[in-house]
Amino acid sequence: MKFVPQLENVTLYVAGAPVEAVARRYGLDPQKVIKLASNESPLPPFPEVLEVITRKFNDLNRYPDSECRDLKAALAERYGVTPEELVVGNGSCELLIWLSLVMLEPGAEAVFSDPTFLVYEEATRARGARPVKAPLKDFANDLEALAAAVTGRTRIVFLTNPHNPTGSYLPYADISRFAATIPEDCLLVLDEAYNEYVEEPDSQDGLKLWRERPNVVVLRTFSKIYGLCGLRVGYGICSPEVKEAVDKVRQPFNVNMPAQAAALASLGLEERLQERRALNNAGRRQLYDGLAAMGVKYVQTQSNFMLVDVNGMSTPADNVPEELMKRGVIVRPGRTLACPGYIRVSVGTEAENSVFLEKLAGLK
Repeated sequence: MKFVPQLENVTLYVAGAPVEAVARRYGLDPQKVIKLASNESPLPPFPEVLEVITRKFNDLNRYPDSECRDLKAALAERYGVTPEELVVGNGSCELLIWLSLVMLEPGAEAVFSDPTFLVYEEATRARGARPVKAPLKDFANDLEALAAAVTGRTRIVFLTNPHNPTGSYLPYADISRFAATIPEDCLLVLDEAYNEYVEEPDSQDGLKLWRERPNVVVLRTFSKIYGLCGLRVGYGICSPEVKEAVDKVRQPFNVNMPAQAAALASLGLEERLQERRALNNAGRRQLYDGLAAMGVKYVQTQSNFMLVDVNGMSTPADNVPEELMKRGVIVRPGRTLACPGYIRVSVGTEAENSVFLEKLAGLK
């Protein structure tokens, strides 16, 4: 079999281990295994959303609305845009792939931080384009280094804020100055998957930047704070020109019917997000305090996950993730995220956070 040659340079994305797989591997009770590896919400969808999803099961013999009309209308009203300035994907990852399809070709370049969300590099290499990486500075995007990496061959700059995998956050005044340095024919993709967790007052200023610059795309998702990871719905706010290009590569019916209905119903419960934001904030403080009491360093975060420094423990850093899994706690190994010596831990419920802190203390 002869595949396209650029696939030789693509590294397969490895997701966090599922609860059932870990339970089978180590002979554990699945009900007692805690997953804190994939930046998921510890809470399910709102009850009202679950009711809507269930009702849609009776219509699964029909295709979904290929244009996501109702969801786009609701998003347009929420953000003061038009449906022609919205794209909806099977998770925001699909949107990243589409943008790569319409912007990248062999010989082109995509610029992003190192480390960062792994899909940026995968999507770039799959197109035969060249990834250009700028190292982080103090666990945050280094905008000066990113600007210096942009050349005449750059077609996309991927910038995640809050940053994944570190959880750090940059003020949008700084990002706005950075955006002014990017050529008009180069797309600046602001990946805001964790936007709803941010406590800073400028958290919505990415949308202001989009209104000022047609080469900016803002990506968000229902996977995180809304608790819809399993249904995969993401959306992008972009210029009509970008939407038209994306529609040419988007497969028909890409967002399934229950997913569209769940996202639409979730938008109607916006005031309830404060409850989840407060739970996440309390969980972050619980983890900060527990780790500090152990003398374990961590990176402060504006998201629902954090990097924890596991160097210097009695258990070797690379062994900590598996030792935690043996004890029923799944975290993300830092080495797979280009952060050796660290683990990435999702913020769970108070009980889940307590179990994690207890098991980690046993490895100290």
